Amino acid sequence: MTASALLRSGATGGAASLPGTATGTSGGFTVEEEDVRSMLGLFAQLGKSRKDSEHRMDVPTFQSRLSAMPVRAQYTLQQALAGLAAQAPDAKPDKPMLLKLAEHVAIRFALDSYEKGELRVNAVKQLLDRMNTEIEGLRKILSTQEEMMAQAGLSVQSYTELLDQEFWEQVPEENKKEVLTSDEAWCVPPRNVRAFLEDMLRRGELKTVNEVLMKYASCVGLEAPEARRTTAIGLSDLGELYGSGDGSALMEAIRRLGNQLAIEREPELQTLVSAAFVRLSQEAASKRCYPAMQQALASLESVEAQRPGSTQSLRPRIGAEERLPEFIEEAMRSGQIADGMMDILNLMPKATIHYVTNRFGHCGFRDDCDLLATIIRNLGEDATQRLLETLQTAPANESAEAIGLVSQLSPENVEKILPARLSQWPRSAHDRAVRQLSATPAEERARLLIAIYDSLDVLIRPLAIDEMGMSGQASCIPKLIELLQNDETPAFTRVKAVEALGRLRASGASALFQHILDTRQVWRWVYPNELRIAAAQSLLRVDPAVGMEKVAASGIDRKELSLEPSDPDPNASVIRQRRYARLKLSRNLIAVTTNLRENFRLSIPELNLGGGIGSGERHLAPGSLLSLKFSHGVRNLKAQAIVRGARPQAMAFEFVDMDLDERYRLRKLLLELGGLPMVAQVTNRTRRRGRVAISKN
Repeated sequence: MTASALLRSGATGGAASLPGTATGTSGGFTVEEEDVRSMLGLFAQLGKSRKDSEHRMDVPTFQSRLSAMPVRAQYTLQQALAGLAAQAPDAKPDKPMLLKLAEHVAIRFALDSYEKGELRVNAVKQLLDRMNTEIEGLRKILSTQEEMMAQAGLSVQSYTELLDQEFWEQVPEENKKEVLTSDEAWCVPPRNVRAFLEDMLRRGELKTVNEVLMKYASCVGLEAPEARRTTAIGLSDLGELYGSGDGSALMEAIRRLGNQLAIEREPELQTLVSAAFVRLSQEAASKRCYPAMQQALASLESVEAQRPGSTQSLRPRIGAEERLPEFIEEAMRSGQIADGMMDILNLMPKATIHYVTNRFGHCGFRDDCDLLATIIRNLGEDATQRLLETLQTAPANESAEAIGLVSQLSPENVEKILPARLSQWPRSAHDRAVRQLSATPAEERARLLIAIYDSLDVLIRPLAIDEMGMSGQASCIPKLIELLQNDETPAFTRVKAVEALGRLRASGASALFQHILDTRQVWRWVYPNELRIAAAQSLLRVDPAVGMEKVAASGIDRKELSLEPSDPDPNASVIRQRRYARLKLSRNLIAVTTNLRENFRLSIPELNLGGGIGSGERHLAPGSLLSLKFSHGVRNLKAQAIVRGARPQAMAFEFVDMDLDERYRLRKLLLELGGLPMVAQVTNRTRRRGRVAISKN
């Protein structure tokens, strides 16, 4: 006969006539702990008899010993058998039935004692621990699953903890809630707390969830070391639930953990409380609960004040500074600064300034630039002063990266500092300065470009003139007219000035445009074809009637006028609009670099009067100067360009100097290979927040 059969026959025979059991309750009977432990000892003997033939126990002997036990103990066994059968009547057991029954007897006894008020909540685990001592002998005899798990390197949960969890699973919900909203909440295993809270969340009882989480967190400050230990472990396990609400419970839990960390003296408990503090702080960061993060950082300051040096290992584990880029990128994606985010950034001003400065230089959209400037502005005047100090004293590359940001915050100081600094910088930093200023609001941008123009490298000045024209600000017109009238101005720069004046609709330059178009010297035109075409295009913009009349008599092919500078859109979302319409060539054009130690070829599928994009064998850093030789027909076409964006298999470049005869040949080439230009519409350039926009020429 099996052990299960022995138990069924023994229990049925010994407890069938128990008085007061008709309703299925224990009536007025009280079961003593010693009786239950004796029963568990009997189970161990029965298990041993099934394994060892020398100590085999026959049915009459077992029934006799079971019948000799107190009636109330037999009734407890009967209840356990009934519960075990009802729990999984058809399930395949995952452990020997005798062992499972022993555990049910222990849990049934603990549950009855608790419901009668004979057992305090904080004594449940101790009782189950004593019961487990008796069960352990049976487990060693019967269990093989745990041995297999141990051999496989898997951890086996404490049996007392398992019994504790099973006990709380059977406690009625109202009793469980009563415990979880009391100072004894720590007595409930985290797994059972989680199950209870998840059930409450499904039912929408958010107030109860918050109340339980608050009370559970408060247990970390109780006097009993075991309570603090158990609570700290539980808080780590329940971190996700603390991060699921409105943040109030998470803040409170972090605050209490911080307070306890400051006064905890036991090394083991310090480790556990620290781990819980880090876990909940990380949860606050991952859920972007900025008030809770602020509480974590404030708690660290408090702990450091009371225990100097104790927080050095905690700060990097919390990872607030490491997550700073995530916070800022999320703000850029959403288009707004979340509540409480600035409070966090104000606690890390140096790291915030460093990241925002670098990120600003890679923004392609004006809204992103404005938001980043707002972040620095909200850090206070000290942040602006730090950026001004960087602009004034840092090395060229670092200083240039601060220009765009500080120009939004303090343009008047940039106007004073930048011209002098440019005289100390290389050409690449001049190029970077002009590109940084493209993110500045139009009025300030125009004023700053005029202020720094004479300090710029001669190859960067055409780019500054383009920016003046794209700013839409009439304040640039006098400077541009001055450049156009000056015979010392390089030819390529004069063309750029003419185009910028046309973009600005500078009617005051109409006479200059007409002069360039009309002036002849006996049998030829005085000014180069390219300058005359630019003047004709600008005249058509500032004075269409006169322009049409002059163009008709100019001898300029109407088709050559089709490749014209693009007008700026004052409402554009991008900070750098295309200067010229994009042209996709009917076949790739080949260019070769001529100024590098190791020159290489570029295959160019897109090109316009401002620059292009091509693929080559090498990639150069943005800002690098290239001397290019384009192969087409009998004669090569030469130009100087600056590298813009460099992507896999593609490199963008922008022309900074070119002989005007070469530019006229480039115009002819584009008309031959490019067909009609595709007008650049800003609305076609999708707004993708957080994306680095590569400039288009």
